[in-house]
Amino acid sequence: MSASYKTAGRTRLLAHLAAHPDRHATADELAAELAASAAPTDKPIGKSTLYRQLAELCADGIVRKYRSDGQSAFVYQYLGTGDCGYHFHLKCVVCGAVTHLDCPLGEELMAHIRSDHRFRVDGGRSILYGCCDGCADTSDTPIQQPSDKPPCTHDHHTHEKGTHRHE
Repeated sequence: MSASYKTAGRTRLLAHLAAHPDRHATADELAAELAASAAPTDKPIGKSTLYRQLAELCADGIVRKYRSDGQSAFVYQYLGTGDCGYHFHLKCVVCGAVTHLDCPLGEELMAHIRSDHRFRVDGGRSILYGCCDGCADTSDTPIQQPSDKPPCTHDHHTHEKGTHRHE
């Protein structure tokens, strides 16, 4: 756990992130949102202070930082005090909501991949893309559905540093 001060700005940032746990935002977006929601008596949070607070929250495991869908800027998402490294995440390709898939089947899938495919999944960085129920009925975004293919037969291929090889 990092040594950090419990300032009014950090408290505001944490409250803002906790109010939107299924959302990810860049530091610039967070800065704008915090400025827009500030009370007249709130002291502004400087950009360097915001980055430092986000880094501390990431080090403490309360927030995660990652690149999202080809963006050049990092995005941040509130995790709370739970452990986010051992499950998948679901991301809606329409609204962008990211939710935690805290489900035993995800753990079983990671165990299967490790034992049968000799690959260790980083659950904290594993995002499954699709469409949330809220967007599914109103979106024209095509979502590929499972086919009638048989279960895994271990006839898979890997990509290794720009090469393509079959096992």
